[in-house]
Parts: sequence; C-alpha cells; structure tokens
Amino acid sequence: MGLPPDKYKKTVLLADLLHQWLADQILPDNMLIDKFLEKLQNIDNLRDFCLYPREETAVPAAVPLKAEVFYGLEGKQKGVLKFLSAVLKQKAPCTLLLYSDESMEWFRDDRAFLANFISLFFEVIKKGNRVKIIHTISRDISEMFAAIDFWLPFYMTGAIEPYYCPRYREHYFRRTMFIAPGIASLTSATLHGLEKKAANLLSTDINFIKTLTWEFNEYLNMCRPLMRVFAGTKSAQLENLLTEFAGQVGDCFRLSNALSVNTMPEELLVRLLDRWVSDKRTKEKILSVQNTRKQVFINNLRHHYYTEIITLPSPQEIKSGQVPVEMPELAGTPVLFYSPKEYQLHLEHILHLLESYNNYRLFLCHRSFHRDISLTVKDETGVIIIKKDPPFTFFTINQPNMTNAFYCYLEDFINGIPLKSRDKLEVLSLLKALCHDIGKNGP
Repeated sequence: MGLPPDKYKKTVLLADLLHQWLADQILPDNMLIDKFLEKLQNIDNLRDFCLYPREETAVPAAVPLKAEVFYGLEGKQKGVLKFLSAVLKQKAPCTLLLYSDESMEWFRDDRAFLANFISLFFEVIKKGNRVKIIHTISRDISEMFAAIDFWLPFYMTGAIEPYYCPRYREHYFRRTMFIAPGIASLTSATLHGLEKKAANLLSTDINFIKTLTWEFNEYLNMCRPLMRVFAGTKSAQLENLLTEFAGQVGDCFRLSNALSVNTMPEELLVRLLDRWVSDKRTKEKILSVQNTRKQVFINNLRHHYYTEIITLPSPQEIKSGQVPVEMPELAGTPVLFYSPKEYQLHLEHILHLLESYNNYRLFLCHRSFHRDISLTVKDETGVIIIKKDPPFTFFTINQPNMTNAFYCYLEDFINGIPLKSRDKLEVLSLLKALCHDIGKNGP
C-alpha cells in the first residue's frame, strides 16, 4: 500500500486507508506525487519566485571560536600530542572522552609518533586521569582485535573504560572526537577515505567543549561496555560480575593450566582458606560465595556442557608442591600452592564429577597454553580472561561478536587435541593412575 511506518500504529487511520485502497481511492503517497507534478507543471516563469519581498536585516554575528586547525594525518598527530600536553598541564585530573570511526592509519603506521603518544598517554594516566573510549565494533574482527591489542597496556592500568554502540552503522562521513572536559577538544569530520586532507580542529573554547561533551555523553547513553577491566586485587563489582556470569545458563569452555575452583571439593577449599586467610569474616564470605556458585555450577551441568581444557603438571611438580592454586578470590595475594595430598583430593573430586555428570568433560592438552592466563567462555553470555601473574588483571567481555570469536577459538583449540585426550574413559584412567602415583609417594 506504500504507507509510511508511522501510520502502522494508528488503527483507526489504518482502517480508513485500507478502505481507500480497496475502493481504489488515491493514497497519501500518490497524493504527494500528484501535488509535486502539478506544481512542476504550473511553473511558467522562475522570475515569479524572485518577487517575494525580503526584509532588510543585519547579518547575524557569530561567537568567535578559540581554535587551531591542523591538516591531514600529520596534522592530526600534532593535534593529539598538543591535546594530551594540555591535559598533562592541569593540576586536577579529569575523564577524557575518546571516539573515532576514521581510518586508524594516522595512529598506528608512524612509529615515531606512536612512541611519543604512548609515553605521553601513560603520563596522563599516572596523574589520575581516566578515559572513556567508544570503539567502532562494526570493523572486521581482525581490525577490532588490532585496536584492542594497541590499547591493552592502557586497559591494564584500570583507568580505561571501553564501550561500543550496538546500533552503530557505517556512514560516508567519519568523525573523531577527543575531549578533555573544561580543557581542550580535538575534532574532525571527513568523507571516508579522505582523512589525509582532513581539517582537525583543536579548541580550548569552554562553551564549544561543553557542547561536544554533551554530544559525546548522549552517544555514550546508547552504548554498552565492550569489556570491563579490573586491575590489581579484586573488587565487589568484580565479585558480582563473576557470580552473575556463573548464574547464566549455557555451554561453557574453560582453558587453563590449573584446576578450577568450581571442581574443588568443599573440604579442600576450607583447608586452603585456613592456610591462607587469617580473617574469619573474609573466609566465611569466600566460602558462602563459592558454595552458591558451586550449586549453580552443578545445576547448569544437568542441561549444559562444562568443558575444561587443562595441561596437567608432571608428577614431580605435584610431589614437590610446585603447583599453584587458581582462585580468583585470592588474586593479588602471594601465590598459594597445593600440597601433594591437596592436589590428589582435587583430582579425586574431578573423577567424581566425570563419573556422575555426562555434561562435565575434561580434555587433557599436552601442548603448552599461555602459562599465566585463564580463559572462560560461556555461549551467548560472555568471556572472562584472568591474567594470574603481576600485573593481576581480570577482563570480562559480553559483546556478542567477540564472545563468538573466543568461543570459535576454543572450539578450534579442542579440535587440535588428540581424540584419545578427549575420551572420557581414557581421561578417567589417566587421572586414577596419577592419583595412585601421588598417594603412593606423597605425604
């Protein structure tokens, strides 16, 4: 019928229009076209349109803008360095607001500029400034990871909050906004592909910066966190995120060189905490949280796969007490190691899970994984990455494309593991033999 979308919701109007259509009457779009063609036909002399009287008015005066212009890619580099230098001169810290969907060529292809930028940006962060950055997620996954790879050292300071807009659409015109509220702004807008000739405007005009800040925040309201980064020891917010992640249903993969706290028996958890946590209230809180997560873990096993891919330590490492415990609750504290008996208790509980739940799978990987990294991916939920050695860092991601990328990565990783190391009976046999070996010689 050619109706505009805003007419669909108006039932009475829709009924009238349907009646017109069935009666072969003229519809709104057709009426507009008829009106346009009629007006076109009736234009006899363009001079008629010049006969309307025009009032004599003064030319409006604009507000002068305090700004400098830098042209092209080199100009953008100079503008960025001057922008950061202006931030660095301030006594009080602020939150920088960064966004760009322009080509990153200016940013990553000049090593001399990169060295200056990285040094200056770290100085800005050291002074207590924070950063909110909106990434363009529509870029292909390789470009997206290239951007994250560049920002990774800054993420690990805990000063960066990365976001993305789930409704972003690419446009012919591209834009960059670097804003330090109350201090300076660097902006540019250009046709895609013409960044080499773009004008980059560096301004210290307070009202202009206020307008840009308002615009950025309006866009930020449409965005979601791309990832959450927790540096150093854990926080209450991280604890809530870990509990929320555990509570989401779905198939889950975990890749690590250590056994999971999810598969640890309660008696062993109590034993480890008695050895490592002196404060009774802290110990009780950790036990309570872990018992809740453990129950959720068991409930999830009834309907969804939980697949762990681990590299077992050698018997010599186990017997010499060199195997670290992976427990997020103790992140940032000195490393806690299993005694041989404690590691045996953990393996025996894993044997119980393997024999009791068809959806619990343990795959043994003999090729080395990143030693101090733990990666957990839950289908349609998100990703948790833990860097277990200094600087201790937790990353949580729930952006769908990135979650899917990590999920596919682990599926491919599993396909590279020999079938024998994925066979439940073979794994059971190997674990039982290892437990027997530890029990025979260990304390």
